[in-house]
Amino acid sequence: MQKTTVPLVETPTLPGSWHGRDATVLGLKMMLRILAVTLVYVIVSVLFSFDALALRILTGLLLVGSACFYLYAGGLQAGVADAAFGEIMFSRQAEGKTVLPTEKARCFHPAKGFWIALLGALPFLCITMLYAVQATPERYTLGLLPDWLQGAAQQQTLGEALRYYATREGLSALAILRIVVRTLVMPFINIAVKMGGDATLWAERLSPLWVLLAPLGYGFGYAQGKKQRAKIHASIAAGVQKKLRRERKDRHARARQSKPEQLV
Repeated sequence: MQKTTVPLVETPTLPGSWHGRDATVLGLKMMLRILAVTLVYVIVSVLFSFDALALRILTGLLLVGSACFYLYAGGLQAGVADAAFGEIMFSRQAEGKTVLPTEKARCFHPAKGFWIALLGALPFLCITMLYAVQATPERYTLGLLPDWLQGAAQQQTLGEALRYYATREGLSALAILRIVVRTLVMPFINIAVKMGGDATLWAERLSPLWVLLAPLGYGFGYAQGKKQRAKIHASIAAGVQKKLRRERKDRHARARQSKPEQLV
């Protein structure tokens, strides 16, 4: 049997603003969501740091895909809510009632989700861009001097050769930036370090793109809010039509039962 598609039922809605006050508040909340996603990135990447590159790639894809879906679902929910609010404001305006500018700004706008995503990701985007333009290959540093060589380091003949172990560079601002950026894009770094130094360097230079992936899911989800609202109206209309057909069928059945039989 061929599946029948229910036509969408679009209702008039009042257009909103893509950068209203409510969008700013949601953008600030988006920062907290991105921090929560980053925490999950770090925990899962550390727990599932496989030796096999294929397993790291699979884990990274699942992790980033889950983060995108999580923010997509949040954006879709917000888009549906704003679309419904826009329908209410349109009806109020049609009745001649006053619609406040803040109420109008809260209504659905297809670009609002991307503004919220960009606003929430802005501090992390600035950090990654600041590091990306000055990222350099990580240099090898010597570890601690073994205990059994501590005595030799005190000797005049061997001390000069082992003096480099005692030279310690302070933690530079670039090194701190590297730690922060790698934390923000941990699934990609977890894959790149297994592929070598060049891959790690490119993963760090492309970190502004990686940090935007999950927030963009929110924007795409929000943009579907009006369409999802039309599907809800279509489902409601289909349910009403189904109920009317059932009632009509029941009336016909009762009419046939109550009709007197004709004598032959």
